[in-house]
Amino acid sequence: MTYEDQHDRGRREGDFLISTLSEIEKELPFHLIGAGCDFYQYPIERAFGYPSYQWIQTISGSGALSTEGGDEVVPEGHGMLLYPDGPHAYRAAEGDWYVHWITFHGYHIERMLHQLGLATTGVYSISEPVAIAALIRKAYHNLQSDHPLKGLEGSALVYRLLLDLFKYAGSSGRKSQEDQSRRLRPALERIERELEKPIAVDDLATTLGVTPQHFCVLFKNLTGLRPTEYINNRRIERAKDLLFRHPSLRVHEVARQVGFESDSYFSTVFRKHEGVSPRQYRELHF
Repeated sequence: MTYEDQHDRGRREGDFLISTLSEIEKELPFHLIGAGCDFYQYPIERAFGYPSYQWIQTISGSGALSTEGGDEVVPEGHGMLLYPDGPHAYRAAEGDWYVHWITFHGYHIERMLHQLGLATTGVYSISEPVAIAALIRKAYHNLQSDHPLKGLEGSALVYRLLLDLFKYAGSSGRKSQEDQSRRLRPALERIERELEKPIAVDDLATTLGVTPQHFCVLFKNLTGLRPTEYINNRRIERAKDLLFRHPSLRVHEVARQVGFESDSYFSTVFRKHEGVSPRQYRELHF
């Protein structure tokens, strides 16, 4: 791979570093290639793309990204994810455009990005831009370091970046994980408050002001579980805590305190989750 020195042309403003990977670092699953902070972004046109993944985040001003899919604006609170080797161009859209950028690579990157719902080159809104900007600055300082394990730390920073993009980044057709979590939070908080009571999906949906059907879709999208599955999971976690911390509590008392009205159903759900009965679980921990 040949990496372009982004200061070899255009206006020279901002701090940046490009790394040279050691043979050991090349074996890591994620590679931190370079990072730039407070970078004045001059026009770039790449007919054959760039050899690494790039995340370029607007700090001030705004930019415009052109790909085979069309043109997109990159205002503050947004960034663009560029996949390797795809033709693209970008330039300032309004006034001077300053960005933080980070380049990375690795044999797990593409599969992980697809799993995280970031499957294409494009512009993404960021619900917590300061968090990602701070991580890029940390990556820049890592590249400055002469620590012998800086490559390992750089690999960890790239992994953290991917998780933060999953949490905070959303395209025009996809709300960020953080946005979805924020919307669902009142229902999750109600579950925690009322875990010992009967909890109806209709009531949880009312908390959000949506239909029960729409609530179930939202809930499954965020947690990967149906509401009843999630509630049972939380009840079992609380039951385990009670069984461990309060050995004098009878099993049926634990069941009632975590919202199970039937002792047999409590035991069935508990065994499904833990592989043992509540009584056996307690005996294993004392």
